[in-house]
Amino acid sequence: MTDAYPPASALVRRLPLRGLYPAAYRAAHGEEITAVFAESVRHADRRTTLREWSALAAHALRLRTRLSSRDPGGRLLAGAAPFLLAGGAALNAVHLLTASLTHGPRAGSAPLVLAVVRSVPWLLALLCAAFGRWRPARALVAGGVLTGFLGAAVAQRLPPADVFAPSTGLLWLWACAGALVLVAPPDAVDLSPRNRARTVAAAIAAALPMSGIATLVIGTWPDDYTNIAFTPLQNTALDVSAAWPAFVMAFALLLRLGDPATDPLQAYGVTLAVLPWSIVTAPPLYLHLPAGPPHLLLDGAVALGLLATAAATGLLCRRLRRTREAGSLPPTAGSER
Repeated sequence: MTDAYPPASALVRRLPLRGLYPAAYRAAHGEEITAVFAESVRHADRRTTLREWSALAAHALRLRTRLSSRDPGGRLLAGAAPFLLAGGAALNAVHLLTASLTHGPRAGSAPLVLAVVRSVPWLLALLCAAFGRWRPARALVAGGVLTGFLGAAVAQRLPPADVFAPSTGLLWLWACAGALVLVAPPDAVDLSPRNRARTVAAAIAAALPMSGIATLVIGTWPDDYTNIAFTPLQNTALDVSAAWPAFVMAFALLLRLGDPATDPLQAYGVTLAVLPWSIVTAPPLYLHLPAGPPHLLLDGAVALGLLATAAATGLLCRRLRRTREAGSLPPTAGSER
């Protein structure tokens, strides 16, 4: 008879695998972890071994930082991750559209190529998430963050005529959003058909109005687009439209909170997907951060107001649905007597 867990190979013994886990968890499950890992990579190549080790290392770090699927922080991030991805994909879709509309002899092909390299990973990540493939979605988000900064470094070497590149501050903001997607425990992310549909719907709902505004404005700009001035009415309309992406994510929060079957902590996690849009509100091209503290304070106040309204409405809907469902249950035998 063979043992339940075969002995670890020499390769596994050289890896600092068990030492990554917290002491208590290591004492309870250390031998099992090492043995199962040894079995999973017994006939694997180096690439598979590295992938398996990386997965276990990520799990160990989530346990150490209390961001696993059993911890409140991990559940919050798991609820936020799909909608952070949806927001990043929506913004990058607008950037890609902007680059394609402004592509021409004056700008050259380099800005469009950089926009494709920067934006396509986010869009492919959303597509993977839509089909329930969360691991490749996370990998594509990591690639999108990396190519965003590489593209920014290349863009600095281009002629200054290209004013359609996203600002460095914007890249850092969405790098943080991408980091939250990567840190979220993948086994806790809700990949049910309903939540996948909501994720895609949120991305589309956020991207379409922004794309429409960018298309309209670029189509009416003169050649000297760097010196264009908007009328007060146009500025007011643009300021109002800046709140639309935050409204979309707040509505997603409302839907998640209003569903009694949803983990409340995961539902509240959507709050993290609303907060980036309290800063990324610089229409008509959504390429730069708001100018000055007054705009930041106003945008933050609008986002917080939407969050508070969505949370209150969602909790009220949740309570009403539970009350209605409890009232529709048949009486028990004890209550009949």
